[in-house]
Order: sequence, then structure tokens, then C-alpha cells
Amino acid sequence: MDSENKKQRPPHVPEENVYKSIHWTIILAYAIAALAIYLLLSATT
Repeated sequence: MDSENKKQRPPHVPEENVYKSIHWTIILAYAIAALAIYLLLSATT
């Protein structure tokens, strides 16, 4: 039943998306969040 409902994977997509290191978008998201917190705290003083 499980194999009947599975979608076919496109040929350019690997079987498993395994990331061995941190992705650049994660670093960017943390930097933006830190900047937003800094701006929020500095605006209230």
C-alpha cells in the first residue's frame, strides 16, 4: 500500500537530502534574527 501511494521522484532530486554542514540560509536567518532583536532592544532605550 505504501509503494502504491508514493510519488515518483524527479531524476535530479537525490533519495535523501542529507546536509553534512550548516546551510548558508540558516546563518542568514540567525543573523537577521539577532539584528532584529538588537534593533528592538535599542529602540526602547
